Amino acid sequence: MREDRRVQPRSVVGSQLAARINYIYEASVIDISASGAMIEHMNHVRPGTVSFVTLLFHVKPVGLKCRVIRSVVHRYEVRPTGERDLIYRTGLQFVDALAGTPSLTR
Repeated sequence: MREDRRVQPRSVVGSQLAARINYIYEASVIDISASGAMIEHMNHVRPGTVSFVTLLFHVKPVGLKCRVIRSVVHRYEVRPTGERDLIYRTGLQFVDALAGTPSLTR
């Protein structure tokens, strides 16, 4: 059994909250807490890098600087053409949230 090392409890979102990574890549939020999130997306991101995630809430997008803790291929989807798209799951740690000063985007 894997030990849960999370500081904050996570709330399951169930892919109903959209996000963008570095303003470019679309993603779905799987779960989220005050200190981090698990996202699912089709583009590779490097563990250890500092990135920017924008959570696309209905009222106003919220942008947070984050550290990519891990990113692994979770599954693949088959297109009608037969091509496969890799789907990644990436664990993020919010950098600004740890300092208590999340920043807002536009």
